[in-house]
Amino acid sequence: MILLLQIPLYMVGDLIRERGNLYEETSMKIGSEWGKTQRIAAPFLTIVYPKPVNKEEEQKKIVILPDVMEAKITMNQEERKRGIYRAVVYNAKANIQGFFDAKKIPKDENVKIYLSFGLTDTKAILKVNQYQFGSKDFTDLESGTRAEPLISKGISTLLSKEYIIEKEKIPFIIDMDFRESGEVSILPLGKKNIVEITSPWTSPGFTGILPSVKEISKDGFHGKWEATHLVRNYPQVISVENDSYLDSFSDGEDSDYSEMDRWKYQEKDSSAIRVELFSPITNYTQVSRACKYGILFIMLSIIVVYIFEVASRQFTHFIQYGVVGISLVMFYLLLLSLSEHFHFGISYAISSLAIIISNSLYMMSLTRNKKFGLGMFAFLVGIYAILFSILRMEQYALLTGTVLILAVLYVIMFLTRRLDLYFEDEK
Repeated sequence: MILLLQIPLYMVGDLIRERGNLYEETSMKIGSEWGKTQRIAAPFLTIVYPKPVNKEEEQKKIVILPDVMEAKITMNQEERKRGIYRAVVYNAKANIQGFFDAKKIPKDENVKIYLSFGLTDTKAILKVNQYQFGSKDFTDLESGTRAEPLISKGISTLLSKEYIIEKEKIPFIIDMDFRESGEVSILPLGKKNIVEITSPWTSPGFTGILPSVKEISKDGFHGKWEATHLVRNYPQVISVENDSYLDSFSDGEDSDYSEMDRWKYQEKDSSAIRVELFSPITNYTQVSRACKYGILFIMLSIIVVYIFEVASRQFTHFIQYGVVGISLVMFYLLLLSLSEHFHFGISYAISSLAIIISNSLYMMSLTRNKKFGLGMFAFLVGIYAILFSILRMEQYALLTGTVLILAVLYVIMFLTRRLDLYFEDEK
C-alpha cells in the first residue's frame, strides 16, 4: 500500500516542480521587462582619435578611468503581478562622484572626449538628475558609450575642451534613477573606490568583492566597500582595440546561459562589487520541501492506523488504508493550490486542518471509539506541527526534521512493545 501511494505522491511532486518552474519563468519575464540585472561601469572618459587616412586601420580609441570614485546606491523593492504570480523588482538611485586626473587626458585638439556611463539595460533608466563634469552640468546626452566593444551599453556626452585644460583634478557628479531586478553590481574603476549600497531588503547576497562593513537587520541592509585598483586586472588607461580586458567588462547579460556558464561568469566577475537581492524561500520551495517528507509521514500514519486497528480489535480493509493515504497526499496538492493565492502560513493551517479533522473523524468511525479519533487527531497535529517547524528553518532543517521524526518513531516503538497483534486473549 505504501509503495502504491508513492505514485500519486510523485505526480503531486511533479506538479509542484512544474508550477515552480512556471513561476520562475514568469518572474524572469517580469524582471526583464521592468529592468534587467544592472551592471554599472562608470564613469569613464572615452577618447576618440580622428579616423586614420588608411581605411584598413581601425580608429583609435582609449578609455581613461577615474582616480577616485565614490558611489552611493539606494534600492527600494516593488511587487509586480502577472496573473497569480508575483515578482519583486527594484527602483534604484545611484549617486557617483569623484575626479579624473587631467594629466592623463590627451591635449590633442583633434580628439573627441566623451564622459561615458556604462549600464547593462539602458531602457530601465528613469531619470538622469545630474550629469556634471567640472563645473558644467550636461543635459544633452546620447545613447552608447563610444567605447564599443569594451563597454558597449550605456550613455555618454561630448565634452567641451574648456572644461579640461589647465586643471589637475577634474570633478564629476552623476546622479541617476533606474530600475533593475535581482542583482546590481558596480565595477571599481577608480584607483580609490568607496561604494555604499542600501536597501530595505533583508536577504542580500554579497559576491565578488566582499564589503568591508555590512549591516543586516529586519529593516534592511547596508554595505560599504573600500577598494583600490589593485583588486582588478586592468589599468587606468585602456586601449579599446585591446581585447585582453573584454571579459573584465562583460555584462554577462545572456539569460540563457547554462549553470557552467553561470559559474564561469561569476568567476570572471570576481573583481566587481555585486549584491544579489534574492528570496531564500518561496511558497513553491516550501511545498516541495514538505512533499519530500511525504512518504515518511504516510508510512508513520499507516502504522498508527494499524495500531488503532489492533487496539480496537476492529478489522480495517486495505481500501480504508488507501483512503487515509490518499488524503495525506491530497494535503500537498491542497497546500500548493492555496499557497498560490494566500499567505503560506494561512494555506498550511487550512490544508492541515482539512486533513487532520477528516482523518480523525474517519478513524473514530472505523474504530467506533472517540479515544482513537482523538489519538489520530493528536498524532496528525504533532507531525504537521513538526513539518511546519522544519519548513520555517533554513540551516538546521534537515537535522531538526531527522531528530523529530526519530522521536516520533521511538514513541511508536514504545507504544507497540506489548501490543497484541493477533488479537490473542490474555491468559
